Amino acid sequence: MNIILDFERYVNTELGLSTETLSAYKRDVQEFLDFIGDEQLTSRLIDTFIRSLQSQGMKATTVRRKCMSVRCLCHFMVGIGRLDKNIHKMIDPIRIDRRTPDAIESDDVDAIVSAVEKRLPASRAVNIRRDIAIILILYRSGLRVSELCNLDLKDINTSRRDILVMGKGRVERIVPTTEKCMKAICDYINIDRVSDTDAVFVKLDGSRITRRSVGDMLRAASNTAGVKHTTPHLLRRSCATDLMDRGVDIELIQFLLGHQDLSTTQSYLCVSQDKLKCLHERCHPFGEEHAAR
Repeated sequence: MNIILDFERYVNTELGLSTETLSAYKRDVQEFLDFIGDEQLTSRLIDTFIRSLQSQGMKATTVRRKCMSVRCLCHFMVGIGRLDKNIHKMIDPIRIDRRTPDAIESDDVDAIVSAVEKRLPASRAVNIRRDIAIILILYRSGLRVSELCNLDLKDINTSRRDILVMGKGRVERIVPTTEKCMKAICDYINIDRVSDTDAVFVKLDGSRITRRSVGDMLRAASNTAGVKHTTPHLLRRSCATDLMDRGVDIELIQFLLGHQDLSTTQSYLCVSQDKLKCLHERCHPFGEEHAAR
């Protein structure tokens, strides 16, 4: 029995994880199996493995992800009868300190878009419309970068101004977007996009764009614009925060982002105390604005 191949099949078919997450789980599990060698898998060995990771100075988030990968392996092995079902109770959870998440203001997003637009006069400027569409779709609709990269032409509905997104666990959702964002997408597709593939966003060679390409583009554009280092995830989180600041129900934001757990949505939000106070005064039935009427 090849444990890695069987585990990969289990994760791919039963959990429906993205390609990137699947690759990370495989690497983590292989690292763990190399660590324990021929020894029998026990909770003590898992604890020793986790401590060895922590001693290497790894980020707490990285250690936690590796621990989750090992937990997934244990769940798989319990399911096929090769491990005690109580092992999960013996593994100490890895806790991380969660700082208040950052968000980017809409003015900074406009500055990044302007930085991309200013490349137009350059004789070798390429992918201008594509990059603008990517920035707007990440910020206005809150897609994961993997979801954006996986978009196909059939997923874009211009008449309804929405996008069919395949999220985690292969769960589909329909995400609305703004008129400006849809126009940017259509301009790119109709004017610049050249590809034989079904992908919406492509590289110069016509192949589907990658997460790394999107990240590199945003890093360069935000640096040129003179704003904080911007990532696809920061734009997604800022989309959620902006909606929250405008009084949108958190459960609607949860659906928009494709979160199964509401607590995940809550961890995305970066709401200042001043904004929270204003929102409370405006919306609560006993808030100051209502009391003054």
